[in-house]
Amino acid sequence: MKTNRFTQLLLALLLFSAGLTAQNAGTESVSINGPKFTHPLLAKWISEYAKVNPKVKIKLEQKLTGNQATDLNIVSGIPVKEEQKENPDVVYVGRYALLPVTNSKNPLLATLTKRGLSKKEVDKLFFEVIDYEADEPKKEKPKYVATIYSRENQASTSNVLAGYFGHTSSEIRGKKVLGDDIYLLSAIKKDSIGITYNNLGYLFDTNSRKLKDGIALLPLDLKKESREVLSGNVDDAIVVLEKNQIETIPVEKIGFMLSPQNERKEVADFLKWVLTDGQKFNHGLGFLNLDKSLLSEQSNKLTNKLLSYN
Repeated sequence: MKTNRFTQLLLALLLFSAGLTAQNAGTESVSINGPKFTHPLLAKWISEYAKVNPKVKIKLEQKLTGNQATDLNIVSGIPVKEEQKENPDVVYVGRYALLPVTNSKNPLLATLTKRGLSKKEVDKLFFEVIDYEADEPKKEKPKYVATIYSRENQASTSNVLAGYFGHTSSEIRGKKVLGDDIYLLSAIKKDSIGITYNNLGYLFDTNSRKLKDGIALLPLDLKKESREVLSGNVDDAIVVLEKNQIETIPVEKIGFMLSPQNERKEVADFLKWVLTDGQKFNHGLGFLNLDKSLLSEQSNKLTNKLLSYN
């Protein structure tokens, strides 16, 4: 009797193990990670891709621990030399814009109603400018009274903003805010003269498509065809920014950095989908699409990779 029960138990375990092995064999996993502001877009891509390719499980790693590695990592600026050495391949999948924003009760808004800030004025407002031609080099005082808020110097947003205006992130004036870029908005909402930069996905309510309460876009000196970028509607801003290069608004690419040891067909297939069907979800989350030539270039790069796996 005991022998029969043992045999039945052993058979049941073998069947369970075989079923689990078959299930795992039919499901591939791809892990991804990126700056917090890209997570809404990444999550959308993941959920939509699951509908067309349920056999591949894409997982967004919210927080990495220790030496935990992921198959795909989003880069939201120019990769540093160390990253380029370890991860030579970057596949760009979209773009994001940084707009200057302030407290909706900032008295400066009334001053700038008729004429917005030029690139030179924005530069002097946000960055420490040193007059080296003076007898004793000294920092120029900003023209307008304001408290500038920015992320810490190593944050991608700070580096992109500073690099666009020809500075280093350490030259940004004002106060540093630790954590995610969303906290920059919390800071200026508590400070009537607070000013910062932020991406469209954080500045606008992606459901109503309107600017979030308590903040206002800083008026800029724009050409007639570009003024709609300040209309207070994210879709207007996206249309203008995709058609025009505005000198006072930094626009940067986002891309997936590929770890050579993790390059495989499942990863390339997901990226290929992002560059085709996935692009239609960029606007909804406040991101810009790539221009046609760059999109074609990235698609060809992925096609070559897919061919190498066959």
